Amino acid sequence: MSTQAHNGPESDHELDWKQWHEHRVATVSAPYGPLALTATHWLADGVPEEFGQWREDGDEVVVTATAGHRLSLDGSPLAGEVRLGADSGPVDGSRLSQRGRRLVVLRREGLWAVRVWDPESPARRAFAGIEAAAYEERFRLPGTFRPYERRQVRVPNADGVERGLDLAGEIAFTLGGQEHTLQVAVEADG
Repeated sequence: MSTQAHNGPESDHELDWKQWHEHRVATVSAPYGPLALTATHWLADGVPEEFGQWREDGDEVVVTATAGHRLSLDGSPLAGEVRLGADSGPVDGSRLSQRGRRLVVLRREGLWAVRVWDPESPARRAFAGIEAAAYEERFRLPGTFRPYERRQVRVPNADGVERGLDLAGEIAFTLGGQEHTLQVAVEADG
C-alpha cells in the first residue's frame, strides 16, 4: 500500500498524521537510527578483536585498545584501558567510536553488550521509505488508557534471545461495535 493522493482539503488530523509519518521515516533513516544498527555483541559470547579487548568488572566494562584498533573515546584516540558504564543517551552521544561508527555499551538483565551503529550500513543505504496506508478519519477513535501496576512480556530480539519488555498499560477502544485493546510498552523516550 502507499499513500494516495487526496482531492479535498486536509484536516488538522491528517496533517498531523503526515507529519508523524515524515518524522518516523526521518528517525528510521537517521545516521544513527535503527537502520544503522549492524551488530550486538554480548560480552559473554565475545566481542570481535577489531573493537579491542572487552571484559566485565562489576558495574562497568573494561575496554583495552591499541592504536591499531582505531577507537576514539570522547573524540580522542584510545590506546590503553578505559572503564565504561552503560550509555544512557542518544547513540550519536556515545563515548566510544571507530571511524564513524558508534559503539554503544549496554546492560540488559545483568548482561553487558556493545552495539555497533554504522551510518554506512547496507540497510540504511538501501532504505527507500516506509509504505503506509492513506490517512482515514474513520480510524481516529477515542480510547481509554488503563495503566498496569507492573507487567512485563517476553519478546524475541533480533539477536534471537528473549528479553523482558515492560508494559505501561493498555488502550481500550471500540471499533465496529467491538471493544479492542492495545498494550503499550514503556520506551526510554516516553
